[in-house]
Amino acid sequence: MDNQMIVLMVVCHQPPIAPLRPDSAEDEEKANTGVENTRRRHSTTHLYQHSPSCGQCVSSTVFFPDLPRGRRAKNIMKPDNVSGSSMCDDDPVESCSACAAMPEPEPDCSEGVLSVEARVEYSAIAPGTAQQVFGLVTVRAGSSATGPRQEPRRQPMDVMCVLDVSSSMNGNNIRQVQSAVRFVIEQAAPTDRVGLVTFNDTATRVLRLRKMDAEGKNDANVATLRLFASGGTSIAAGLNMALLGMEQRRQRNTVSAILLLTDGQDGATRRQIGALLRRLPGAGCSLYGFGFGADHDAALMSEIAEGAHTPFTFVEDVSTIRAAFAGTIGGLSSVVAQNLTLDLCTRVPLAAVHTPFQVVKEETRARVTIPDMIAEERRDLVVELTVPVTESGRVVLLEASLRYHDLTTGTEVQSPPVAMSVERRETAQPEMELEPDEEVSAQRERVEVSNALKEAALLSDQGGFDEAQRVLEDTETRMRCKKTKNTDVMFLELSDARTRMKNKSAWQGGGKAEVSDAMHMYSVQRCTNVNMSSSSHVQKASKQMFATKTQTKSIGTST
Repeated sequence: MDNQMIVLMVVCHQPPIAPLRPDSAEDEEKANTGVENTRRRHSTTHLYQHSPSCGQCVSSTVFFPDLPRGRRAKNIMKPDNVSGSSMCDDDPVESCSACAAMPEPEPDCSEGVLSVEARVEYSAIAPGTAQQVFGLVTVRAGSSATGPRQEPRRQPMDVMCVLDVSSSMNGNNIRQVQSAVRFVIEQAAPTDRVGLVTFNDTATRVLRLRKMDAEGKNDANVATLRLFASGGTSIAAGLNMALLGMEQRRQRNTVSAILLLTDGQDGATRRQIGALLRRLPGAGCSLYGFGFGADHDAALMSEIAEGAHTPFTFVEDVSTIRAAFAGTIGGLSSVVAQNLTLDLCTRVPLAAVHTPFQVVKEETRARVTIPDMIAEERRDLVVELTVPVTESGRVVLLEASLRYHDLTTGTEVQSPPVAMSVERRETAQPEMELEPDEEVSAQRERVEVSNALKEAALLSDQGGFDEAQRVLEDTETRMRCKKTKNTDVMFLELSDARTRMKNKSAWQGGGKAEVSDAMHMYSVQRCTNVNMSSSSHVQKASKQMFATKTQTKSIGTST
C-alpha cells in the first residue's frame, strides 16, 4: 500500500481546532477512557516545530505509513491524546516570558534576594611553606516575601506530571498516585498550568498544559481519575513526551518542572538518559525524580537526579507519594532566583571546587552554574586552594561575585565581589589552629559524607559490601577527630547506610534507593520529603536540615 504524505500547518494564535469526530461509538468510548492512544497503529514523526522567538508553530511533514488510501485525516488524532505530535496547544498565560527575544538587560548592582559570603577555614597560617587551605563560598537566599508581615510571593508554575501506569501500579498504587496528582491540582493557583503524561510501553499525553482555573482544574481531575494501569515500562517515552510539551509551549510560566514517578525497571532507557537530560535547559524546566517501592530502578533514577542537579526522592511507602509531591510543589512555588552564575576569580592556584553543579575552570577563574534557588535555602561550595610561599601579611585567595535573575523584582542582579583572604604570621599560633571556622568545617563534613556514601554505594553495586563498610567506618573515624555542629546528624546517616549495605538482600530491598536519596540530598542541599523511612533502625534528622519553611508547610497541608 502506498504511503501518503500529509502536510499540516497551524498558526497557534488562531482559535483552537474543533474536537474531531471519532469513527464510531466504540472509538469514542476508548478515547474517553484513555485506551485509544495505546491501540492506535499509526506512527508519526515530529508534527510541529516551535519557534520560541515568535511563540508560533511552523509546519513540518508527517508520514503515516499505514494510512489507507482515502482515509480521512481527521480520524488520526484526538484532542488531549496525542502521541508526540503537536504540543503547541497550551493554555495562554498572563505574560509570556519566552516570546520575542529581548536584549539582555544590564544587571542591577543593588542588593537582591541572594547574598554571597566567603570565608576560610583558618584565618591565619604559618609563613615559609606553601600550604593547602580550605575555604567556603556560600550563596544564601532570602525570603520571597516583600515585607515582614506579608506572605511569601508565589511564582506562577508550569508543572508536567509524568506518571508510570504500568501493570505493577494497579490497585492501591494507582489510587495513591491519583491522590498525589489531585493534591497538585488542588494547590495550584489560577496562574499555574498543569499537564499530565502517562507511560507504560508507550507514552500518552492525557492532559495538555491547562491553566488551573475552575474549568482547568475540573478537566485535570477528570483526566486523573481516568488513569488506569497496564503494560510495561518505558521511562524514556514518558520523559520524551513531557520534554516535547515543555519545548513546544507557546508561552512559559516563570517556574517550570517535570515530576517523574516510576516504580519499575527500564534497562532500555539508560542509554537515552544523557540526550534527554541535555534537552532540559532548552525546554526551560527542571526535572524531579520519584522512585516508588523497593523494586524500582534506583540506579537509573539516581543517574537522572545527578544529571538534572535535583534531589532524588525515594518513596518507600505508597501513602507518602502525596507528601513527596507536596514538598516539591512547595519548593517550586517559592523559587526566588534563576540562572545563577557564580564567578570565582582566584589569586592563588585553585585545586578543587566541591559542588554537584557545572564548573568551568580556567587558569585564574572558575565559573559555577546553578539553575535556581528556593527562598531561605543555601548553596555551599567548598574550595581547596594552594597558598604559595609569600611574605608576612594578608593574602587574598579569591574574589566571588554572583549574577542571577531575581524573580522577586524581575531584574538581573550582579552582586559586588566578596574577598576570601588569609593572614601569614611570623609566629605560629597553635590556639588559632585548634579553632577552625565552624561553617567551613561543617560543610567540609557534609561533602565528605556525600562522597563516602557515593563511594560505598558503588562498591555495594559490585557486591563489595565489606569494602563499603570500611569506607563508612573510616569516614566516621575522621569525623570523630573534628566534630562539628552537624556531626551527630551525619553519624545517624552513616549508621543507617551501614545497615543497608550489610548484604545483597538489604541493598536491593530498598537500601540502594534510600542511600541514593540521602546522597543527592547532601550533594545539592535540597530535599522534597521529610518523612522518615519505616525500615530505618535510627531516627534520622537530616531531611529537616534541608527542607525549607514553605516546603514543610506544603507537606503539612497534604496530610
